[in-house]
Amino acid sequence: MRSAMRALVWCGFCLVVTSSIAEDANPRERLPNLSQRPELQSVRFFVCGGRLQAFANEAMVERETSSDLGASRREKLQLSTNADQDATIQYELAAGGEQLTVEVLEGQQFTIALRPTPDAKTGPAIEFCQPKDGMLTLSVSDRGLIRQLKGPSLWHLLLAEPELCRRHLLPLLAMFRPDWRLAETAQSIEAQMLRTAAEYRPENLQSWGALVADLASDHFADRQRAERELRAAAPTVIPYLRSLDHRRLDFEQWSRVQQLVNPADTDDEDRSDAVANELMSDHRAWLILLDRADLGSRQAAAGQLSFLFGESIQFDPTAAENVRRRQLESLQRRVERESPAEE
Repeated sequence: MRSAMRALVWCGFCLVVTSSIAEDANPRERLPNLSQRPELQSVRFFVCGGRLQAFANEAMVERETSSDLGASRREKLQLSTNADQDATIQYELAAGGEQLTVEVLEGQQFTIALRPTPDAKTGPAIEFCQPKDGMLTLSVSDRGLIRQLKGPSLWHLLLAEPELCRRHLLPLLAMFRPDWRLAETAQSIEAQMLRTAAEYRPENLQSWGALVADLASDHFADRQRAERELRAAAPTVIPYLRSLDHRRLDFEQWSRVQQLVNPADTDDEDRSDAVANELMSDHRAWLILLDRADLGSRQAAAGQLSFLFGESIQFDPTAAENVRRRQLESLQRRVERESPAEE
C-alpha cells in the first residue's frame, strides 16, 4: 500500500490537485461478468471515436430481472432498446460490502460507480462518467483523498494515467467485454504516434509538400504519380495531409487528399493505427507525451507540437524536471486559450 502524497493529474486541459490513494488488491475478481448475462447477449459494447458505445441487434425490447438474498446480495438488471437499437441499461448490485451501479443511456452515456456500503470500513469509491458530449471523468476516492482524471476520450485517459486506469477503470469496463485489450491498444497507439513523429523530418515534410503541389499539375501523369507516392507513404503521411489548409488547395488537390485520408472503411470500432493517426494532430495527446520519463518520447512530442503550432515551442526535453514542469504548464495554458476543452 502506498502512502498518500500530493500529485498533479492533467489530461485534456483538466489540471486537478489531488492525492494518491491506497491501491485495491484485485478489483476485477469481485466484479460481475455482464457479458455473460442472458439479458445482455444481444448487446455489443465497443469503442468508437474514443467513446464507449452500446448497440443491440434488436429494437424495441424490454427485459428485467432481479434477485434479493437479503443483506448478502441484491441484484437488479433492466435492458431496453429504442428504434435505432441503442441500448439503455440499468444495473445494480449490492454484495460483499460494496454497491455497484451501471447506467447506460441510449448507447452513448455511461455512468459506472463502485462504492463501499455504508457499513463497510474500507475500500475506495470509483466513478467513471461519459456524458453524451464532453469530457470523460474518472474519480477515485479513499478516506477523503480524491484523485480525478478528465479527458476528451478514453484514449486520452489511458495515455495520461495508464496505471490509475489499469487498476480502477479497466476492471469496470471489463464487465462488458472481458477480452477487451484497451491497455495494450493504448500502448500501441502511443508507440505508433512516436514512430510517425520521428518521420516528420524537414526533408520528408518538403517532399510531401512537393507531392501535394504536383496534385495540381496540368499533366494527368504527374497528378497520378504524386497520388501513388503519397499513398505509398501512408500511414505516416496521413496526419500531415489532414493538417493541410483546404483553402490553399484547388479542387483537384483537395479531392485527391480526401481520398487518401478518408478511405472507405465500414469498421466502427477504434483501431490503434487509425486512432494514432487521429491523435497526431491532437495538442492534448502530445502534451501528455511531453511529460514522459523517456527522453526520446519528450523529444518526439516537442517536435510534433512545434509542427502543430507552426513554430518552435518553448520546451527543453533535456532540462531538469522542475524546469520542464514550468514549461509544460505554460504550454497547457496556451493550448487552453487556443483550443478550450469541451466540458
